[in-house]
Amino acid sequence: MKQDPSKIALVTGAGRGIGLEVARQLLAKGYRVVAVSREGVDAQKLGGPSGSLRTERADVTDYAAMQALVDSVRGTWGPVSVLMNNAGISPKQANGNSAGILDISPEEWDQVLQVNLTSVLRLCQMVLPAMRDQGWGRIVNVSSLAGRAKSLVAGGSYMASKAGVLGLTRAIAAEMGPSGVTANAVTPGRILTEMAQQAAPAVNENYAAQIPVRRLGTSEEVAAAMVFLAAEESGFINGAILDVNGGFYMP
Repeated sequence: MKQDPSKIALVTGAGRGIGLEVARQLLAKGYRVVAVSREGVDAQKLGGPSGSLRTERADVTDYAAMQALVDSVRGTWGPVSVLMNNAGISPKQANGNSAGILDISPEEWDQVLQVNLTSVLRLCQMVLPAMRDQGWGRIVNVSSLAGRAKSLVAGGSYMASKAGVLGLTRAIAAEMGPSGVTANAVTPGRILTEMAQQAAPAVNENYAAQIPVRRLGTSEEVAAAMVFLAAEESGFINGAILDVNGGFYMP
């Protein structure tokens, strides 16, 4: 089993929810963590400032800023060895529901694809050369149940973007596997995050009633799956889709 040469993780969407919990769990396992969020990251929620934590306010679609961040991390700590692509958006209308196919605006479509899919590709392109050169790397992309099957709540733009993440993950896994780099995706079902709470309360109640475990998932549960895929022991898992949905979807 080849060891992670640097244990440096970059986590996007780390200001809250799943991303914040991923950063917390990685820190607990001895990683140096770069936690990035468009709104900023409160270091106090991650145990306070430390030599193992770097918090950054940045938009994942600002590719010049993200490249500068990756370069800065490489210059101070070393190359990123684990990339957790977690940032994502799921627009809702004033009534808490997603736009129907006929109502998706060009602006919504472009924004969702940029944040949820294009930024994943661009960030991978920024860190993969160093991963390839050092012969070790882990890419963990957050897709969604909505990218795998019919969704009860997500709109068409979100579903399309998350399905694209799965295809991109497989492409990276096939091309970069020979260089010691794995790429996998997690597909959370309905998770009780701030994003999920944007929906009308009845939506979440109806969803929970249809899940075999009769509840929504937690950020801690999704984060644990992601951290597992980033581990040294997970080197033979490549191109996989890990469903975290309480049994709602069983392929």
